[in-house]
Amino acid sequence: MLGRVLSGSARRAAAAARALSTSGSGGAPAGQQAGTKVNESATTAMEYKQQHPRQLRQLPRVDAGASAAEQAVSNILYNTPIAPKMHTQRHILDVLAQDEPGVLSRVTGIMAARGFNIDTLVASKTEVPGLSRMTLGLRGPAIVMEQAKKQLEDLVPIWAVLDYSNTRIIERETLLIKIGLTGGEPGAEAEAKPEAEAEAEAEAGDSFLRAQERLRAVRQLADLFGGQVLDVGHSTVVVSLNAKSDRVDSFVKLVRPFGILEAVRSGIMAMPRSGSVTLFESEQAAPAATISHDDGPDLSNLPPS
Repeated sequence: MLGRVLSGSARRAAAAARALSTSGSGGAPAGQQAGTKVNESATTAMEYKQQHPRQLRQLPRVDAGASAAEQAVSNILYNTPIAPKMHTQRHILDVLAQDEPGVLSRVTGIMAARGFNIDTLVASKTEVPGLSRMTLGLRGPAIVMEQAKKQLEDLVPIWAVLDYSNTRIIERETLLIKIGLTGGEPGAEAEAKPEAEAEAEAEAGDSFLRAQERLRAVRQLADLFGGQVLDVGHSTVVVSLNAKSDRVDSFVKLVRPFGILEAVRSGIMAMPRSGSVTLFESEQAAPAATISHDDGPDLSNLPPS
């Protein structure tokens, strides 16, 4: 009898313990009810991510091959039309402006903004007080030149812009050039110190003869080009030439073997001719004139005698 009572009390105690464990867990899962330790720390998820890094699956790629891109680029380049080249030509502009500071810089700034490289520039006063004249020689496309001319005409100090590119003009450029007569730098013979006086005199005589020969040759070239000898020294000669730019270039090339010590060019100066027919030979190719014998006056239109 006593054993039954003890077994009944043991069963009741076990049931009470199970009820307490169920109410204390608050409906926790079965694994936690069995005694699993629960970590309530907020960094548990970060630690788990660090210990178990996520491995991303690589997406399948379609290998188009290295030649596919090259083929596409070559097709684009082959089918793209080539931009037409803009033909450059020589332009001569005459700008009439007020004689005030800053005008020249504004003119050159507009040309530089349009991409023109000014070959020559001559600016000076005119016979009219307060009026200056600038002559520009440059090369560039005709379309861009028209835009530059319009911008120049919009400037307040500019009175007019004259384009002499396709006009019969008189073109001149002045050259001052100093040429050596000894075949080297001036004073080279004075620095030399021969051992014997006889050799020195002979060498000086030979140098003088060579200088005279060179001077004679330079004077002949200057006469052929219409130049003028302005100064003659022991070892140098200064020549002035006033001609077209092409003739000036040719003269410089011919005297280069003598030795050019200094050279100054004034730039292009231009002025339109008097008319279609002048007494002097034109420097530009003029169309051949045709003479017709049927150009006489009509006698029927004359008054009666």
